[in-house]
Amino acid sequence: MNAVLSFVSRHFRHNRLSFCLGIAAALVPAISGLLLLGVAGWFITAAGVAGATGVFLNIFVPSAMIRALAILRTAGRYGERMLTHDATFRYLADLRTKLFAAMASRSLSGQRSGLLLNRLTIDISALDGVYLRLVVPFVVISTVSLAALAVWLSMPAIVFAAGAVCLGGWFGLAVHAVRSADKKIARRADAANEAMRLRATDMVAGRRDLAVFGGLEPVAETIRRADETQGAAEDLEDRRAVRLTGFSAVLGQIFVALMLVVVSLSVMANDMSPGLGIALVLAAIAVPEIIGSILPGLAKLPRIALAADRTNTLLAPSQSDVRLPGAQRTDNNHGAPVTGSILKFETVSFGYPGAERTVLENLSFELSEKQTLAIAGRSGCGKSTVAALASRMLVPGDGRILLNGQDLADVPEAELRSRVTVLSQRPHLFNDTVGANLRIANPTASDTELWIALAQAAIAQRISESPDGLDTVIGEGGLGLSGGEQRRIALARAFLTNPDLFILDEMTEGLDTATTIDVLERFFSFRGRAAVLMIAHKRIELEAAGSVLFLNQRKADLAAE
Repeated sequence: MNAVLSFVSRHFRHNRLSFCLGIAAALVPAISGLLLLGVAGWFITAAGVAGATGVFLNIFVPSAMIRALAILRTAGRYGERMLTHDATFRYLADLRTKLFAAMASRSLSGQRSGLLLNRLTIDISALDGVYLRLVVPFVVISTVSLAALAVWLSMPAIVFAAGAVCLGGWFGLAVHAVRSADKKIARRADAANEAMRLRATDMVAGRRDLAVFGGLEPVAETIRRADETQGAAEDLEDRRAVRLTGFSAVLGQIFVALMLVVVSLSVMANDMSPGLGIALVLAAIAVPEIIGSILPGLAKLPRIALAADRTNTLLAPSQSDVRLPGAQRTDNNHGAPVTGSILKFETVSFGYPGAERTVLENLSFELSEKQTLAIAGRSGCGKSTVAALASRMLVPGDGRILLNGQDLADVPEAELRSRVTVLSQRPHLFNDTVGANLRIANPTASDTELWIALAQAAIAQRISESPDGLDTVIGEGGLGLSGGEQRRIALARAFLTNPDLFILDEMTEGLDTATTIDVLERFFSFRGRAAVLMIAHKRIELEAAGSVLFLNQRKADLAAE
């Protein structure tokens, strides 16, 4: 529950005005609806009594009140929907941006991007009910309850007692719903949903091999089992919702019946007028509906609490987001270039979760300015793991990594990405324009700078042949470009940076010899004073490096050649 309260507090701080306006708008239809029933009940009763006794009754004032309250209720309902949803959607839009930024800035090793995206979608979907189904109904119910108690306090004691007892029953039901909110059920449902989606995605991607080797049915069975697990967990959530709704409905019927009895006794004892009694009874009919508005939120509270907990954890400042006292740096783009040691591994060990043995053990090396170091070794020895550790995509289990003499874990995320540039064997190109894909590296780059970078990467002519030039749209994953052209676009993107360290993770893998030589020559003519850590397979890459380091899969100490 603390996570939910923290989420509400963050929402309130995001835009206090829209937060409060939505609540104020929600109070209008609730209060006007209660008054509408009360005034209508009193007017009908008073008109009947006046007709039977011949007493004069001014019908214009109550008629005008009824009409005004009906209009106010309708307009208030529209205003409530507009303002509360606007407040929710604006905050969730900002929240999505912050969550994506937090995911990008954290080391989320061992987690698939599809899993993270699915979890983000589920959590945002759950959290959109916090304000609409919990906060707004809670404030409305609290306001209406306090107003009702104040009104009943001026009535005979039996009326106040009946109303207070029933409100106490609803309060007890709400407390029980909060205390019995078990996140385990929601966590089980989310895990099953994630498993089902990921397994289905894997099955579609590998359907050809699965069909050839007869593995389709076993994989499909695992998806069905995940679906059954999710269904069972959701059944438990639905039963919780049904129980809450049922108990609240029973309390509502008891409340209306009890109010009818106590009002009738009060009228017969001449403690209140018949018109006022009917007004109280009709107003009491609307109270269960108002209180029931919070039930959907209480029913989904376990899932909401789980989503809020994960979101708060992700948004909490990490160690890498905080600059430690005394941490200093000289911006390579605005001051004197950094000299001396650029990258240093000190007895670094790393193992993947669930693996029987570590990939790297006691790995140590140092890379200085303008030095090119190639790391080689057979498949599976940990070359790409070294690249991921150096770029803080992974975090070492033991030892430490230094960047310009500072512990890599302490370097703020924005500073790290400005000082380290990674070129991988599968550069990701977004379904966007060429210019937008290049400006990922330098958002302020001019069109001239983009064309220069493209020319340096020998891809400018290919882009200029398109009538849209820099506005040419690249298909998802680089669709429409050859493998070599995709690497050249990625190379041009790297040319827009000015880091202290380049990490080349098998950048030329899959390219022919001529293209490999051209790409490497263009890169090394550009890299300037930056150090280069190169994960290499090809002899051409090894020959281009100043020194070569071989990793042994069984013994992760480094052997230099």
